[in-house]
Amino acid sequence: MQGIGAAFTTDFLISFALVAVILIMFGMIINLYSELSTIKTRYKRMMGGSEGASIEQMLSAHTQEVNTAVTEYKKLRGHVEELDELVRSSLARVAVIHFDAFEKTGQGLSWCVALLDRNDNGVVFSSICGKETERSYVKPIEGGLVSSKYKLTREEEQALHQAMHY
Repeated sequence: MQGIGAAFTTDFLISFALVAVILIMFGMIINLYSELSTIKTRYKRMMGGSEGASIEQMLSAHTQEVNTAVTEYKKLRGHVEELDELVRSSLARVAVIHFDAFEKTGQGLSWCVALLDRNDNGVVFSSICGKETERSYVKPIEGGLVSSKYKLTREEEQALHQAMHY
C-alpha cells in the first residue's frame, strides 16, 4: 500500500501544483486584461483629442500652421535681405578735414568731406578757400579707391582714410 499511497500522494501533489499554476495564470490573464482595458481607454481619449478633434486632425492643423509660419518667415527673410542691401548702400561713414590751402591765411577755411556707404563707395567733396576765391571739387570713390582720372590731395586721402576706418 505504500506504493499506492505514494503514487496517490504524488499524483495529488502534481494535480494540486497544476491547479495552482492554472489559477496563477488565470489571475495574470485577468490582470493583463485589466491593463489592456486601461490602455485602450487612454488611447481612445488621446485619439479623440480635446474638443472632439482627433490627433490626426490636430497634427494636420499644426502642420498647416507651421507651413504658414515658414512661408511668412521666407517673406520676412526676403525683406530683411532687401533692407540689408539698402543699409549697405546708404550713407554710413563720414569724415571731415579742415585745413589751410594757402599759406598765411591761417583760418582753416578749406575743407574736404568723405561720404561713404558700407561698401566704401561714395564721394569726396573738397572746397579750397582763398582770400578772394573758392573752388569746389567732387571725386567719386568706388571700393575705397578713386578713379584713375582723378588724384586725391593729402587732405582728401586723410578724409577718405578716416571715413573707411570709422
